[in-house]
Formats: sequence, C-alpha cells, structure tokens
Amino acid sequence: MALTEQERAVLQARLTEAREALHQLEIGRAEVSLNYNGEAITYVAANAGNLRQYVRSLEAQLGQRRMGRARSRGVIFG
Repeated sequence: MALTEQERAVLQARLTEAREALHQLEIGRAEVSLNYNGEAITYVAANAGNLRQYVRSLEAQLGQRRMGRARSRGVIFG
C-alpha cells in the first residue's frame, strides 16, 4: 500500500522525533517523551530497546528498512 504525501510527512516527522529522543537517551538524559496519536509516551534508558523498535517500525513504514529478522549466519569450522 502506497503512502499519501500527508501520511509520509507525518511518519517522517515522527521518525525524526523518535530518533532525536533515542539520541537524548543514549547521551544520558534520564527520560524522554513522545506524543503519538494524542498520547504522551515516556521512555527511560531501561526501555530504550522499545524506542529503537519504534524507530525501526517507522523506518519500515517509510520503506527505509525491511521488517523481519536478519538471517543468522551458520558457523563454519575448519
């Protein structure tokens, strides 16, 4: 399903905000808040993984990333 210009702009704005929030957590800020569909969501360092997952989800919706797990690589002995 193709995104409209408006949907793409909204997702891009959310992605920019989420990346900035993740950056703030990674440089030591105690907590950050994002507004999503009228709700404020607060992230702390302990749940930065959830914020990373949200960033990946937005990237996938914008076609910047494929969803799904990366394939594991086999181990070769020898």
